[in-house]
Amino acid sequence: MSEPQREAMLQRMIANPSDLDLAFEYAQASADAGDYEGAISALERMLIYAPNTPRIQFELGVLYYKLGAYEVARSYFEQVLLNPSVPNEVADQVRLYIQQLAIAADPPPFSASIFSAIRWESNANFGPSTNTVTLNGLDFTLGSQSVGRDGWSWLNIGTLHYSYDLEKQGDRLEFDFLAYSTVYFDSQLSDIDLDFFEFTLGPSFNMKRFDWDQTRLFVYAIGDLSYLGYDSYFYAPGAGMRLLSFSATQSVLDVRLETRYRDFQDNSDLPTNSLRTGFQTRLGLNYTYYFTPGVVLTTAGYAQREAADASFYSNTEVALSAGLAWTFTNPFWAAQFPLTWQLGGGIIRRDYDDPDPTINPVAPERDDTWWARTAVVVPVAETWALVPQVEYRDQQSNYDLRTFDNLTAILGIQKRF
Repeated sequence: MSEPQREAMLQRMIANPSDLDLAFEYAQASADAGDYEGAISALERMLIYAPNTPRIQFELGVLYYKLGAYEVARSYFEQVLLNPSVPNEVADQVRLYIQQLAIAADPPPFSASIFSAIRWESNANFGPSTNTVTLNGLDFTLGSQSVGRDGWSWLNIGTLHYSYDLEKQGDRLEFDFLAYSTVYFDSQLSDIDLDFFEFTLGPSFNMKRFDWDQTRLFVYAIGDLSYLGYDSYFYAPGAGMRLLSFSATQSVLDVRLETRYRDFQDNSDLPTNSLRTGFQTRLGLNYTYYFTPGVVLTTAGYAQREAADASFYSNTEVALSAGLAWTFTNPFWAAQFPLTWQLGGGIIRRDYDDPDPTINPVAPERDDTWWARTAVVVPVAETWALVPQVEYRDQQSNYDLRTFDNLTAILGIQKRF
């Protein structure tokens, strides 16, 4: 609609202020033209003639959300939900907006979580299922330590996030910390006990200054430190960029580009570990779509390049995955909190640059891995949940030593702060 036509419609609306259809038409035309203030003005005048009308309140909530006036938007959305005559599909739309407000508009300055679990794996060391393998065209018999072994372990994961408001157009300073630890109960598996720590620190910029609503750009430094079998495994300084956008209705887009220089350390168990030293660079994309507040689809993919001092460790990796989360009322007993069932799977392809002369002097390694996982989140209090989980992973490789499968069962408890 042209600007003169919209102006003529405005004059008709002023002359007939009780004509709600005309006012809606003008509000829609103004919103389409990017004049959110004009659309809001028209709708708020309508509330004088039709107070407590859910349709008007919903449209006002959406417009204020687009303008970044989140508290006003939340107020209108909450008024819609208080009306018992609102259709379920409209109420679901409102809940989606409130959900996005909670994540995108008002992220807490501090959050943390701890996940602690008992884990069983059918192949904890990712070893081959048979002790007979082919190396350089000859058959070899592996010792019991080299084939796949089942095992129990204690798994702990902790996260921490802190955000400091820079009081400059919505910009913030962001700090994140991750700690991962797994300890195997079998002493024969203690050489694969793993401890990993990562921090990221840097500013995030509100992209509304470039007319990109509900979107932030993160730029950050990365620091990684890893221990394997309680010996130093690698450390890795790096940097990253992240684009996080809630601008599309019912959607979240998360794109990351990160690079690290991983410096691997030799030790008595891994005397040639330093040959893996080099840059690791990954470009990843994660897209989440909320069908309803309780049904969420997530798709993800990444491409990764690992360079190493030894070319037979250098590789290129691509991966695709998808998952579905369904939150529903607990059907088994009267419970205050709903359950969430998660189902997902994916595939990973990895191609190495050159043959490993100790295994195959002609063909470089090529791995194809697929995995499937299911879990149930069972809240037992407002910030506590039990999480049983099962995963199956299968890797096929042209190198016998790299072919394995692994079934994992986990029972953990999660605490959010």
